[in-house]
Amino acid sequence: MSVQIESIQVGPLGENVYIVQSGDTTFIVDPGDEAEKILRFLQTIETTPQFIVLTHGHLDHSSGLPYLLTQWKGALPRIAIHSLDAAYLGAAGEATNRKLFEGLRAMPYFRHAWKDLPEPDLLLAEGDSIPGTNFSVLHTPGHSAGSICLYSPDDAVLISGDTLFRDGMGRTDGPDSDYWTLRESLQKLSRLPPETRVYPGHGPSTTIGRELGGSI
Repeated sequence: MSVQIESIQVGPLGENVYIVQSGDTTFIVDPGDEAEKILRFLQTIETTPQFIVLTHGHLDHSSGLPYLLTQWKGALPRIAIHSLDAAYLGAAGEATNRKLFEGLRAMPYFRHAWKDLPEPDLLLAEGDSIPGTNFSVLHTPGHSAGSICLYSPDDAVLISGDTLFRDGMGRTDGPDSDYWTLRESLQKLSRLPPETRVYPGHGPSTTIGRELGGSI
């Protein structure tokens, strides 16, 4: 099963949205802003996603959802998120995201990005697969309690969200984040093959070997 990954950078925080085609299945990862830009790209490749997967619930990875869901007719993509981050969506989403951005002293961003978010359709856990694809879920808490990475061993690809960046890792000053838990998650990722290509939530791609080849 071949995989093709396209990246679109959106929003004032430079968040990476990924459009992943794995076999006959297409899914979007982290539509964080500029939904019109995402839609234009999807139109150029003439595809509609079957899933929208969030690596975590923070608003800069989800605020494009409401507009996207108004633009498709028929069966809508299923929204997937780890169960521990589900409160960032749906009825609890505004209060949960507000608490986060108040804690980060980033309320101007919250006011810019907030839109009512839908409830999730699919709650993910460690080891789950994205149906119809080679990608499975690695639970990598620390940046948030429900942060995940999506890993395809057959394609040597990791979509890492805000767990791992080129030259860094996610911040741990949020209300449900923890530095030492994130370090444990990085230790887990360090056991992947060093040639694994990493597609992070912000910034350029990298490899496991470059970022985690030494001690954690």
